[in-house]
Amino acid sequence: MHDSLDRFSGSTIVMIILVSALSVLGSLAFACAAPLAAIAAFAALVMGRTTGLALVATALLANQLVGFGVLHYPQTVDTFAWGAAMGISALIAFFVAHLVVERLQGRSPMLTVPLAFAVAFATYQMALFVTGYPLEGSEATLSADVVRRVFEVDFVAFGALLVLQWAWTMARGATSAKHA
Repeated sequence: MHDSLDRFSGSTIVMIILVSALSVLGSLAFACAAPLAAIAAFAALVMGRTTGLALVATALLANQLVGFGVLHYPQTVDTFAWGAAMGISALIAFFVAHLVVERLQGRSPMLTVPLAFAVAFATYQMALFVTGYPLEGSEATLSADVVRRVFEVDFVAFGALLVLQWAWTMARGATSAKHA
């Protein structure tokens, strides 16, 4: 399913910029609840390994820049460690979701799409638990209420990313047909 954005073409770079911009908007709206699992699942579905990794890393970097530069996160060791934990968790979620998508290649999107999201979200949360457990604030950050809120943000973001991909594909198809 990730044939459409496999290389660092102009359209891939534009998509990375668009998704990163959406990540920034999400960071501004939801502060710490960045939809990194949704971005990891989306990247696993529509991009190859290298471009997907670039997308997840760029979205994470954008989130951290907004957090420290605009939202004025405290500049403490624990805060930087939480950023690293989120980054490690998002990258692991991408790689696991990408592996699942590769294994399910050729199967119905009705199976692949929700499974990619479920695997990315579960992996992200498990990795965040492991990497973030020793950090200050882990009890609150990893509580059921917070995980539920993050799930809701990720779920909506994933849907928005799928709509963006659909619109992007339709617009590119219309442009290609117009120039044919």
